[in-house]
Amino acid sequence: MAINKTAAGTYCVDFRDQHGKRIRKTFDRLEDARAYDKQSLGDISKGDFVAPSDVTVKEIAEAWHKRKVDTAGYRPATLGNWRTHIDRYIAPTLGNLAVQRCGIEQVENAAAEWGRMTSSNTANKVLTTWAAVFKLAQRYGPLQGKANPAELAERVKIPNDEEKDDQVTPECVYTQDELKKLINATAAGSLERVLVMVPALCGLRIGEVLGLQWPAIDLKANKLHVRTNLVDIGKKNGGRGLRAPKSISSRPQELARELKFWKLACPPSEQDLVFATIEGKPLHRKFASQILDAAITAAEVKRLTLHKLRHSFASLYCSRATCRSRKLAGF
Repeated sequence: MAINKTAAGTYCVDFRDQHGKRIRKTFDRLEDARAYDKQSLGDISKGDFVAPSDVTVKEIAEAWHKRKVDTAGYRPATLGNWRTHIDRYIAPTLGNLAVQRCGIEQVENAAAEWGRMTSSNTANKVLTTWAAVFKLAQRYGPLQGKANPAELAERVKIPNDEEKDDQVTPECVYTQDELKKLINATAAGSLERVLVMVPALCGLRIGEVLGLQWPAIDLKANKLHVRTNLVDIGKKNGGRGLRAPKSISSRPQELARELKFWKLACPPSEQDLVFATIEGKPLHRKFASQILDAAITAAEVKRLTLHKLRHSFASLYCSRATCRSRKLAGF
């Protein structure tokens, strides 16, 4: 290895790495050149030397996201979240910094800034995305053989008040009386009533509600099996599709009666959906939310979302200490 002074007065470190590739790097100060020379010599002896690269954080993030888009199996919503993490947080903060110059301190400072911009939870999710991005740089790019600073960085501490925000409070759920009023504000045997009752009495997620199919319902045994989940799959695939859910089954008897009436009026659909439009297409989440809003207005109860109906189920379910039966009495 050699350090040569150039005609411009700079210092060029000239050597060959462990693979025999010639490396040249120029520094303004002799001490910087010597430090790089010493570090490189040690890395070469261990076989860990990585050639200098100007690839930026933004460039490696874009390459990573493109790989994910081109790989089948990722949901559009997941790809969209990653896109947001890159565009809103990673790129604006340190996007122009070379990957090799991005250390743990820079990552932790960026995460702290994100925590101030949004929330600690979101900041930590972005960190997870960033760690995945840098894994690509470790495998094929400028971080080969080097540590992943985003993995080693400390996560943002979640303050107590933010932890409380994740808890379900009485203001976020309906009481038994409020739920009665809400159900009674809809017509018996209607789509509106069934759409309110399914998440409220079974604790289903909205995707599981809208993906519910008639073959999954045993009206004689009063059993409802959650087998499908309606998810966004991208415009190329028709917008929405059915996938396996996370839940198991439920046995609400009052809901079974309403479902019997609704089945007689339900529009036919190719997928035999419980909740379908007149044209037989899956019901859109936005329209389902509008149905709930109309029922809330008619019932004159506090305004909650369809997801909060699931929380209401959990709240009433636990307060009655009937966790094994999955039944709600009094309706």
